[in-house]
Amino acid sequence: MSDQNCQQHCIRGIACNVENCIHNNHHCGCTANKIEVGPSFATTVNDTICRSFEEQKKSY
Repeated sequence: MSDQNCQQHCIRGIACNVENCIHNNHHCGCTANKIEVGPSFATTVNDTICRSFEEQKKSY
């Protein structure tokens, strides 16, 4: 995938290291239309989660 195509389809400034998420295209980060981070009671980075995560089903 070219850098130009990557910029058009990824959320700028959002990186994703979760390889089994359907929004991670393994080239440039997150391709979701939007992201949601929670929960609202988080007080540290370890308390947060990406609520936009959707597991990529493996095809056999």
